[in-house]
Amino acid sequence: MTVKIWTHIAWDNTGQKDLGKAYNACLNEHSDDDWVAFLDHDGMFTTDDWYLQLQHIIEHNPKCKGITARINRMATPDQMVLGIDPNNFDYGYHRKVGKYLAKKHKNQSSIIKNRGHMSGVFFALHVGTIKSLGGCVETGMQLQTDHMTMDRVRDAGHEFRIADGIYIFHWYRHDAPYEHSKPAIEQLEQIHFDTLRINKW
Repeated sequence: MTVKIWTHIAWDNTGQKDLGKAYNACLNEHSDDDWVAFLDHDGMFTTDDWYLQLQHIIEHNPKCKGITARINRMATPDQMVLGIDPNNFDYGYHRKVGKYLAKKHKNQSSIIKNRGHMSGVFFALHVGTIKSLGGCVETGMQLQTDHMTMDRVRDAGHEFRIADGIYIFHWYRHDAPYEHSKPAIEQLEQIHFDTLRINKW
């Protein structure tokens, strides 16, 4: 059976900006056999094969009930692509990165082993599994539901994976970054600078 993945940009209209509540409202619109993928308002796909890659990963990893992607900017370096310039906001540049990763790591994925953070700029969930676990975590605010939901999935014995061939461009408050995200961005920037080379004649 072909996997169905429904894509949503979710929002909570109660005034709390509780994304967990918004995610659960989307989940309740779909069959338990389906998957739902969430994309933040400031995220963009960089290739057109992301859907087919997700389908392949789901079909070949039956223990996997949650998937996220590689990202240019977030609060921890684990999920980011090392070597890119985190302060480059040229979408054409990031499409080239996405094309490179899609070719090199097509249909490949890595199991997330560490607790604590997963960027919710893009992630997909198996509807029936999440419903059986009580849905996405509702925090009463905009932040934290993403990685808390990931931990809920992993604590139940399921896999949560990163699609290594799917790369998301994330604006991530470039004009006013979160204080807690600055160390990770600075670390990624230093890694980028460390890759610079000059020819010596």
